[in-house]
Amino acid sequence: MSSSASEEYLQAIYTLADETGSAIAARLAEFLRVSPPAVSEMLHRLERDGLIAFDDRKVVHLTNEGRTAAESIVRRHRLSERFLVDILGYPWWQTHEEAERIEHALTPEMEERLRRALGDPQACPHGNPMPGVAATPTRTLGSVAPGEDATIERIPDQFEHEPGFLEYLDGEGMRPGVELRMIERRDGRLRLRVAGEEHDVRSDCADKVLVRA
Repeated sequence: MSSSASEEYLQAIYTLADETGSAIAARLAEFLRVSPPAVSEMLHRLERDGLIAFDDRKVVHLTNEGRTAAESIVRRHRLSERFLVDILGYPWWQTHEEAERIEHALTPEMEERLRRALGDPQACPHGNPMPGVAATPTRTLGSVAPGEDATIERIPDQFEHEPGFLEYLDGEGMRPGVELRMIERRDGRLRLRVAGEEHDVRSDCADKVLVRA
């Protein structure tokens, strides 16, 4: 088992537990786009290494050692994304894959120097908080009533993996910190006013975009 492979799984388990409340093998297979047998094999290796444990319902839980490792990986990933946007000028939606390459190369000293150089950022460019930082209470975009204003807070990590999704949001003017107004739901789409312009956006944005509660 390569270090990068185990880190990818620990990061995925942390993400799913943080964003959906639990991590199970079937959801991990979908999230990581790998076969169920491959997930089962890796999970048993992580269990053997003392990084995860299963409960009676086969839900995967990080052990204390596993959580410490996962938080380090997630922090390095989100710092790498901030570096790409804040220092190198990448678009906010174009950082995920590049950050995955960088995160595995960061030593603890490099991570700390990067954190200080970036001014100790509290969240990644997609609004997801650094491990240890209290998350702002959120609700789904779909819960916003017609005529109600809201501010986009975050795009959960699990949706960064969807090809083209973040770029689609950017094209609609939707990114963390942007204020919008729900106009109506129409023909399976959401009609929003963003920056003074009305947009018809895909219905799946209702569950994939989180706004401040």
